Amino acid sequence: MKHIGIIKVITGIILAGDLFIQILSKETWWFMQNINFIFHEAGHVLFIFFGETLNILGGSLLEILIPSLVTLHFVQTKQFFAAAFSSWWLGIAFLSVSIYTSDARARTLPLITGDIDSHDWYTLLLKYNLLEYDKLFSYFFVMGGLLSVMLIVYFLSKDADIKDQLV
Repeated sequence: MKHIGIIKVITGIILAGDLFIQILSKETWWFMQNINFIFHEAGHVLFIFFGETLNILGGSLLEILIPSLVTLHFVQTKQFFAAAFSSWWLGIAFLSVSIYTSDARARTLPLITGDIDSHDWYTLLLKYNLLEYDKLFSYFFVMGGLLSVMLIVYFLSKDADIKDQLV
């Protein structure tokens, strides 16, 4: 069973390091980006009945909410290695929203609609006269990503197989 602990430690270090590198480079894995994109678009549909602001915000909200709920489930069921893994996913979601938010003024990211005026964060921040603060909003999402790196390490320290390995 000691081999399992070693594999988990190595995997956890890779996950934390990978997320940290993605945050520094401001680039996400295309595969995870596509998964998050599905939840992002579903968020718009889910929140369509709650007014314009929540409809616009719903994409980014659900993109972060889904991996948060998955992580919470794993924590509640004491599956700490799985919580570390889902924290990696959460960090990528935070980074994805950060990249999108920081693009609000420039609107250079490709959008599914092809129309730069449909940029969620441009529309939202313009509506509330906060467009000049797009980088500041982005910064808070980056902080969420960095918190996720710390969560990975924390959850690894709680995992029973890893604790057994260290003893």
